[in-house]
Amino acid sequence: MTLQQCKYILEIVNKGSFNEAAKSLFVAQTSISSAVKSIETELNIKIFERSNKGVYLTNDGAEFVRYAKQLVEQADYITERYSAANEIKRISVSTQHYDFAAEIFGSFLNEITEEDFDFSLREVETFNVINDVEMSFSDIGILAIKDSDMDLMERFLSKKQIGFHMLFRTPFHVYIRKTHPLSHKEEITFADLANYPYITYEQGDYGASMFTEEFSAKISCDKNVRITDRATLMNLLLITDCYTIGTGTMNHSILAGGNLLSIPLLSSGEYVIGYIMRNDKKITEYTRKFIDALSVLDNKFNS
Repeated sequence: MTLQQCKYILEIVNKGSFNEAAKSLFVAQTSISSAVKSIETELNIKIFERSNKGVYLTNDGAEFVRYAKQLVEQADYITERYSAANEIKRISVSTQHYDFAAEIFGSFLNEITEEDFDFSLREVETFNVINDVEMSFSDIGILAIKDSDMDLMERFLSKKQIGFHMLFRTPFHVYIRKTHPLSHKEEITFADLANYPYITYEQGDYGASMFTEEFSAKISCDKNVRITDRATLMNLLLITDCYTIGTGTMNHSILAGGNLLSIPLLSSGEYVIGYIMRNDKKITEYTRKFIDALSVLDNKFNS
């Protein structure tokens, strides 16, 4: 069975006869009849019954037409979506749970002047950022990787034919609310954090160190809170004595309303922030524009 055969049958239904369908499609009626016969034989069903008023669908034929219509519509959608005319108007981005990614994406959108486009921003677990890029669900992935995990992560990405492109490095920071008992400190130690609940993101089945978004190697904590989204993280930080550890960029967040502090953690470690792409991925105009937007991160958060 082919899409062309499905289109023939849909046109017969639309025109009400084999002859009129053939005229509409500029093909011989024998080609139309042969296509119908071929599908009926392949599927062991009868699609049309003939009468002196034309043709009508059997019960099996009506069911087949519903599925055929879906197939043809999906095929037309795929053709349209990936046509050369639309290629430069699409971009899909996957990212870990970082406010700066949404902010950069918003700035990128504000620069777009075209009347139509198809952009997407997916906020997912670390493994799924990588998987989205590997499977080409996303053009670009944004990752913040702990420097202690960089060698392992780069080997992992290399096996998937994915390249990591560094944007900048930043020390670990502790996020707390402005009225937190530790808010007066200019630098926070691991010992300072011992009695406070630590918020981390769930990573599903992928809990290895290189997939976790927060630093945890030297933290011994009996109070752990696991969450799945940034909105929950923000609310808990603002109304409790919980803390989390990150890149130091969340205090710039509009959602925080200026009520969060980002205090350096006394540690020799740091995050390496960058984007990932398939090595064989074509860089379109819009992909390049988004990469250019990402390039301002170093000055924005480390000035």
